[in-house]
Amino acid sequence: MKYRLFILSLCFVMAAMVPALQAQNEDFRKTPPKPGPAPVIQMGDYEQFTLPNGLTVIVVENHKIPRVSFQVFVDVPPHLEGDKAGTADLAGQLLRMGTTTRTKAEIDEAVDFIGASLTSSANGLFGSALTKHKDALLDVMADVLLHPSFPEDQFEKLKRQTISGLVQAEQDPNAIADNVGRVLRYGKDHPYGELTTRETVENITVEDCRQFYERNFKPNISYFIAVGDITADEVRAIAEKYFGDWEADRVARPDFATPSLPDQTRVAFVNKDGAVQSVINITHPVELQPGHPDVIAATVTNSLLGGFFGSRLMQNLREQHGYTYGARSALSPDPYVGAFRAYASVRNEVTDSSMT
Repeated sequence: MKYRLFILSLCFVMAAMVPALQAQNEDFRKTPPKPGPAPVIQMGDYEQFTLPNGLTVIVVENHKIPRVSFQVFVDVPPHLEGDKAGTADLAGQLLRMGTTTRTKAEIDEAVDFIGASLTSSANGLFGSALTKHKDALLDVMADVLLHPSFPEDQFEKLKRQTISGLVQAEQDPNAIADNVGRVLRYGKDHPYGELTTRETVENITVEDCRQFYERNFKPNISYFIAVGDITADEVRAIAEKYFGDWEADRVARPDFATPSLPDQTRVAFVNKDGAVQSVINITHPVELQPGHPDVIAATVTNSLLGGFFGSRLMQNLREQHGYTYGARSALSPDPYVGAFRAYASVRNEVTDSSMT
């Protein structure tokens, strides 16, 4: 009997403690921990030099593991593509799909045989391999960069894949919101506000891709970056061997007016039948170039607003109100014009409440 009374009393005590424990837990969740000491940031040393053809070479040595990465970054200036929007992206992907001496299958085999990776884009190439295979990788990279063949069969296949992806994006509320945001943020007369559509991709020819490459892929606007288990002397020899004959030429840089902040709030509404959530995207252009003194402070401020899980947007919309699984913000510095975005997907019935 006494044992039962003891158990019963214990249950009452524990039940009385639950609200207090819950309150403590809620207070704990709402109170961020005190910041620790600022970490000491040690940037790795690097070496930089320029080849006679204008190619800028950057080397960062890291000998912890026997691996090295190479990037050829071509600083292609933004330009309007009009009714052939999407040409640059297609041309970049097509680079890796054949050279004057290798088919796509042969490129794939050469890269896979040494356990390496190699990708291409509208801004160049990126490859990675074990240090002992660096020359084998660079031989393929240089061939892809300097002697692309733009094979017609691969172009048509890539074109169909691109259109298929665009068709799917037309039904994706997030993709729709992103496209509308880009047009409103930059305007249709700025390259960043230009949209690739099924129609514009259909207009692109393989010759358009070849001309994009010939106009823009020049060493005097490019960077060759080597990072990993390699020395600066080795990189200098490599750069001269594989890219020294790359011919420089003038690259046109069109001028575009910097998009200005809207003089008043504009609301763009796109109805999507059957959608169970509203995609909210608040955005505007930002004149914030990389290297500007305000970049670090602005980036930290954005992190507090919506840059990580514990940010204010997440705490308010998710933790406090339960409107969404995630709310974020992003600040993107850019040499031409940057962007700010705050975004979330919320239940339809709380769309207005989420905005306030």
